[in-house]
Amino acid sequence: MHFHPGDIVSFDFPMPSTGRYLTHSAVVLSCTEVHQHDNIYVCAMMSSNNSNDRFTFKLDDSMLQNVNSKGCSQVRCHLITYVDAVHVRPANGSPYNRLTKQALKMLFTHINTTVFDWQVH
Repeated sequence: MHFHPGDIVSFDFPMPSTGRYLTHSAVVLSCTEVHQHDNIYVCAMMSSNNSNDRFTFKLDDSMLQNVNSKGCSQVRCHLITYVDAVHVRPANGSPYNRLTKQALKMLFTHINTTVFDWQVH
């Protein structure tokens, strides 16, 4: 299965505080060429822990293709990694959900400004 930017998938994500791997949902950020070149996806981890800090990008149902199954959902914008495509766990061969195009643009802007301190002009 090939995934696209904005698709929500899951995999064992390396946790920065412990070094352990825990299964988390994540938003695919990378373009098709990244997958074609190295068979990987660049992803940002998602969480439902209701943190509210500089790196939080809260999601609501209007930002998702399908209604959210969790009460609180957010992207942790500073937790970005790549994952080998063979380790991605989709739901029945499809992404669990997908961000709308507008939400994906907002996410990229938020990542650029909060993580990389880069202003989009």
